[in-house]
Amino acid sequence: MRRLLLIPLLASLTACLPDEVTLKYGTEPGRRLTYELRLRARIDRTLAGEERRQTVAATFRAQQQITGRSPQGGATALMTLEPRSLTVDGRGQQVGAPQSFEVRIAADGRILQIQRTGEGDAAAEEAEPVAAPTPGPPLASPAADPTPQPPDGTDDPGTGEEQLAPLGIDRLIPRLRPVLPGRPVSPGETWRSVSDFQDEGGRFSLELRSRLAALGLREDRRAALVRTTYSSPVRRREIFSNAVTDIQGEDVGSQEAWFALDGYLIEARGDSVGVYRLLFRPPGGSGAGLEPVEGSLRVRLSTEMRLVGR
Repeated sequence: MRRLLLIPLLASLTACLPDEVTLKYGTEPGRRLTYELRLRARIDRTLAGEERRQTVAATFRAQQQITGRSPQGGATALMTLEPRSLTVDGRGQQVGAPQSFEVRIAADGRILQIQRTGEGDAAAEEAEPVAAPTPGPPLASPAADPTPQPPDGTDDPGTGEEQLAPLGIDRLIPRLRPVLPGRPVSPGETWRSVSDFQDEGGRFSLELRSRLAALGLREDRRAALVRTTYSSPVRRREIFSNAVTDIQGEDVGSQEAWFALDGYLIEARGDSVGVYRLLFRPPGGSGAGLEPVEGSLRVRLSTEMRLVGR
């Protein structure tokens, strides 16, 4: 009997959903959203002819607070990532300190610029007009992998912060949430977005194809289900304490996100595969007496971000 009563109730709720919607992120200054972010990665790497597989799991508390509106309809925001747990090959690791970023966001949700707080005004002035870190390969640094040995020969796996840094969580920010169409859409309609980014480490592009899959209810909220596929060629250089790493490759992936019709992300799940060629060089160059080491990296990454407070 209860099931029979629920059927017309659900039908009446879904009937209240419009056939066409305008999806838009809320940009009211002071708006604060808190998420739980989970990452799971399987890394297959080859370095100097030796192969190794590594698994990584990490959890973060991610908070976004809108700090202002831009004349073009976007916003500026402060994003804080607080690591809660880190596991490498099933063994718990010490986590690092929280990281904060000043972010400039377009009206459709694209990340236009990211700058770590505390870098100073000089760094901001030297930045490219549109700059964001690349979603490059997690754990590309040999500092997090003592076997095989990196070019400087150290077998120190590094501190918790050093192990978290190669996860590249800040570089994942541009693809953790969907880019919206900027116009009214109905279920089944598609849209595209292309962005080119450059920072001091190199450049990458992010090409997305999205579709409004459905309108419905998610956690008692009227919401839109947005499915996205993307590709992202990467060419950049990462500098670590014991190596300089040249990275070239491509990352492809997909995402399924529920977006509240009143302007915020409810949850998003994504899967991606990145294949990269690596060249490790000692920080001092060939003059240090060590030759460069070639390697390759294949990363299978799953992400899950879920709203826990607003």
